[in-house]
Amino acid sequence: MKKRHLQLIRLLNRGRRVTTEELSQETGASIRTIQRDMLSLEELGYPIWSVPGIRGGYEMLPNRLLPPLHLREQEAVALYLTLKWMEQIPDVPFGDIRNTLSDWYANELPQDLETKIHRLERNILWLGNKQIPKAPFTKDIYQAIEQRNQIEVTYRTTKGQRTFTIAPIGMALLDLKWYVFGLSERGLRQYRVDRIEAVQLLEETFESEDLVTLLQASDERGGVTVALELTPLGRRLLEDVLPDIEEKNEWDIPEEELPFLSRQLLKAGAEVEVKAPSALREMMKEHTKRLAALYV
Repeated sequence: MKKRHLQLIRLLNRGRRVTTEELSQETGASIRTIQRDMLSLEELGYPIWSVPGIRGGYEMLPNRLLPPLHLREQEAVALYLTLKWMEQIPDVPFGDIRNTLSDWYANELPQDLETKIHRLERNILWLGNKQIPKAPFTKDIYQAIEQRNQIEVTYRTTKGQRTFTIAPIGMALLDLKWYVFGLSERGLRQYRVDRIEAVQLLEETFESEDLVTLLQASDERGGVTVALELTPLGRRLLEDVLPDIEEKNEWDIPEEELPFLSRQLLKAGAEVEVKAPSALREMMKEHTKRLAALYV
């Protein structure tokens, strides 16, 4: 494939109709050359739609092929292993494509490299948690995020089902569990996708800043300082709960997150003592009273 062909593909992938004259100006090739290039790309399998007339031009149809990557051998192996790792993530929003993507990619590689990769994959394993709950609505939520449509969600809470409307800003994967971050009348909230029992895509659209910006603003909320005294075992038990737990003893936490944090701290039992704030100490006392009552 010529360098000019790759340039034409990038121009067509802009998602709009492009005239022959525009393609000629962008590439420096003649109109006749552009027309021949388009025929060549169609023969290579690129779904190009040509529209005749004054307002005509060329468009790339949906499910278009993207230009090939030019990778060194180590990069090719790294990309394959990344694709295999993605297969371990449950309910990826793109459906069953994740189960075949790595094999399709390997089949396109030179035979010697394909053989090397298949030998290597038997010695690099991903041994994740097999008890991860199903989250079948990731694809629907991804579509709503992409199209900026509000959704109506039926959600399973500890007090029963609730149905409400949110503007889905984005998604996140944490401990192999999918979360959707949505804006509602209560502000920015996160919801476990595996606890969603129904999703309805609404016609109403929304405008919002991106999820990274919103989370950064959320982190800047006023909070309280949590001070802990931890044993070495306590630090290990809570390493997935608090950042930089190997070096720190104090963290700034939004006050509304204290109830959730108190339940997380129970994982470490007597290996952690809350020094401050007093509100968190009281929560821990209440938890331990309820726990002790079960065994007295």
